[in-house]
Amino acid sequence: MTAQPMTGPPADDNLSAEGSADRDAATTVDARGLRCPQPLLAMRRALRDYPAGTLLCVLATDEGSWRDFHSFAELSGRVLLRAERRGDCFYYWLRAGQ
Repeated sequence: MTAQPMTGPPADDNLSAEGSADRDAATTVDARGLRCPQPLLAMRRALRDYPAGTLLCVLATDEGSWRDFHSFAELSGRVLLRAERRGDCFYYWLRAGQ
């Protein structure tokens, strides 16, 4: 299993490799099998639907999601706490309402 963390350190939100307990407690948004732009839309819906502060982990298998999630974070000013690729699945952590 290969993990590719996003460029730069994760935000100070206990999502480093040592903070796996926090990552495990995240609410999962399963967008695996969905093609672009559906994973991004599923994430945006979850950001709106869950209470502020909820840690979300979006799962996606579309290769384009890597670019989409990083672009969304940069353009929207929303913090992408961490992004990883494990095998053929991408994992993205964000907080709702921030």
